[in-house]
Amino acid sequence: MSAPAIFASPDGKVEIMQAYQAIMDVWTQPYQELNIPTSFGETHIIANGPENAHPVVLLHALSATAASWYRTIEALSQNYRVYAVDILGEGNKSVPLMPFKSVDDFLHWFIEVIDALQIKTLYIAGNSYGGFTGAYYAMKLPERVLKLAMIGPAATISPMRPFYVHMFIPKAVYSFFPQLPGMPKSMRSSVDWMYAGLPVDRLWDPVFYKSLMYGGLINQVFPRVYTQEEFSQIKARTLLIVGEQERIYNNLQSAVEAARTLIPGLQVEIIPNAHHVAAIANPENVNQALLRFFADA
Repeated sequence: MSAPAIFASPDGKVEIMQAYQAIMDVWTQPYQELNIPTSFGETHIIANGPENAHPVVLLHALSATAASWYRTIEALSQNYRVYAVDILGEGNKSVPLMPFKSVDDFLHWFIEVIDALQIKTLYIAGNSYGGFTGAYYAMKLPERVLKLAMIGPAATISPMRPFYVHMFIPKAVYSFFPQLPGMPKSMRSSVDWMYAGLPVDRLWDPVFYKSLMYGGLINQVFPRVYTQEEFSQIKARTLLIVGEQERIYNNLQSAVEAARTLIPGLQVEIIPNAHHVAAIANPENVNQALLRFFADA
């Protein structure tokens, strides 16, 4: 079986990897790069922290890559074994054999990964798409996922029409018509919209922008809002983190209120001066929220 193309061109892949490596060059903690074979492809993981510590799995936002956790890894890896995963099917270091066609495909892949890592129980922190899939893992693996932190989860708790208008549709158009005049500028506008006028992380921004520009999106699973019945399957303690400048939902306040209704006992942290990728925008506050949540008995 030939691997599906996840880069627009060889040169595009080089640009993504160069930007990715620039972050790894300043990664603040000793790390291992693992390549885990699964039936869906080879999964690249950045592993940090004491090997005998309780595991935390980090699931990044769409096109954000595992490098998006570079400002979080030092705080978490002091007391936890932290695995930052490059999600298969996007423009990163993982190598897919096939796309994910259902959320159950994601689940089967995730089980293969944590089994290969010999993880019995774990905590999850997932941003955006990683929050959407992380919630599903917590639903289906209630005895293994002990705590779930969702950071600006894609749909999951509330519709996200603005995301489709400002980011997904431009990306889809660019994927089908990469030579269309003005598309690089359009993609730049999409990224800037997500930043909501907040300062740009000059190291991570090239990774995100180039992954959007040159990385394919081969997976076929659109995030949706889960039902209260589905959320009731989660036994894990659950935290919702949202940036004060989060823009993906139809209405941020309504999204938070809906989440409280959908998930009894939900903890909520609103992060000031933070956009959709809150751990990049305001890592200090996000890190403190995660550490409090994971340490709380």
